[in-house]
Amino acid sequence: MKAQHYSRYGHRFQIAFALIGGVLLISPSCEKEPDIIVPTDGYSWPDSERSYWPTEGWRSSSMEDHQIDASKMNVADEFAENDTLSRALLVIKDGYIVFEKYYGEGGVDQSTDLWSVTKSFSSALVGLLMDQHTIQSTSQLMADLMPAYPEFNKIKLHHVLTMTTGLSWVESGPLWVEWAFSDDWVASALARGQVNEPGEEFYYSSGNSHFLTSLVYYSTHIKPGTMAKERLFDPMGIPFDTLDQPIIYNSWSDYQKPMYQTWRQDTKGIETASFGLYLTARDMAKFGFLYLNKGRWDDQNLLTENWVETSTKEHETGIYGRYSYGYQWYITMVGGHPSFLASGFGGQIIGIVPSLDLVVVLKYEAEDPVHPESGSAHDDMHLFELVVESVIE
Repeated sequence: MKAQHYSRYGHRFQIAFALIGGVLLISPSCEKEPDIIVPTDGYSWPDSERSYWPTEGWRSSSMEDHQIDASKMNVADEFAENDTLSRALLVIKDGYIVFEKYYGEGGVDQSTDLWSVTKSFSSALVGLLMDQHTIQSTSQLMADLMPAYPEFNKIKLHHVLTMTTGLSWVESGPLWVEWAFSDDWVASALARGQVNEPGEEFYYSSGNSHFLTSLVYYSTHIKPGTMAKERLFDPMGIPFDTLDQPIIYNSWSDYQKPMYQTWRQDTKGIETASFGLYLTARDMAKFGFLYLNKGRWDDQNLLTENWVETSTKEHETGIYGRYSYGYQWYITMVGGHPSFLASGFGGQIIGIVPSLDLVVVLKYEAEDPVHPESGSAHDDMHLFELVVESVIE
């Protein structure tokens, strides 16, 4: 597998528990490159004046009515069908479902772990803090925002959002297990120490991302799951319940137990920013649609346009060869179009292509996920490309 695809998924829980004495196989660090994906004037966003909003449910329409080449879409369908790990392919064009199919054990009501797609939801919660002025700027020091942790030193919120904290981290093996079972995930991640100055280098870290939901809780005393439910999920018509108490994890099998429309919590009862959000494919599409409409949902602005635009801006470039990185979002060219996506272990994807008014959701086996491999039958980005290429321009 090519490093740029292997590292994109970040979470390697299966490796972490299977290789307790293991070695990090591929470093998530990378060299910055100057390649710019999004034009200087930004994405070509669609009009957010919609004929309907899918709060009560998505409406379906034909591919022909929304400029989708059915023969090319069949190629994408066949590619997904031939991957035994595929579970769902959902295509939203102009606000309508134009293609929806479930594979293997997948189903319309199947709610599975989104893995690192969760990170993009955690970023949205920080956007809510910004919108309500709990946080004034992403340039604020984390030590000021979370004074119980002076070990943040010079790390700013911007560094956390862009994976440039400079903190040491290993995304697999015994050190990851030690973090996951620690009493305080923030303190455990900070205790790894500094290997670079903040802002110097992109380095993928799930421990880094967990600072975000912890920030939500410590700055508001509201559980991140509660905030997500009240401010995002309920207005969008996404059924969701917070856990009454955190689950005690003793082994990898504990992480594999199915859950439904909820969010796992750390040992302090704070929702896990890096993984553990469980949603259906249609609900994933709603979150993508919210970002496609720059935070607008019906007659409300659930997020500000500024936050959506800033979150999906190229803050870090040259990531894993073809990507840039925003505020917990990947940015890349797909089918010749600037796109941004939330990406998770096993191939889970919410992909947004603003210039085509398009949202693509991919679901793969999530209880026992396998890393996609470029050029193989299990290649999530190739499937995404096939869908985008089916749009008639």
